[in-house]
Amino acid sequence: MPARKRNTADRLLVGWVIGIVVPLLFFLVFYQMKYSEMQFMVYLRNVWDMKIFLKIISLCVFPNLGFFFLFYRNKYDMAARGVIMATFMYAFLVLIAKII
Repeated sequence: MPARKRNTADRLLVGWVIGIVVPLLFFLVFYQMKYSEMQFMVYLRNVWDMKIFLKIISLCVFPNLGFFFLFYRNKYDMAARGVIMATFMYAFLVLIAKII
């Protein structure tokens, strides 16, 4: 069976970077859509004080699922692994923050 030629996007680092950046972008988009009249640092402080920061971050990770399926469907297995790895990193950080 001939070896499959790897695409340049099929790299663990590509998936990991996308998995880290996409939730942050969704967090910023949410801020811009709902609370743009408030300064960003004030918004972060308010969200942290109301104890919903971790919940918002947890919800912002859901778009990673779309990227995972996109990579998986196109047989970019290493990039899909990178997205999953970044998602688990977010989950681990949220878990640690809830324990502390």
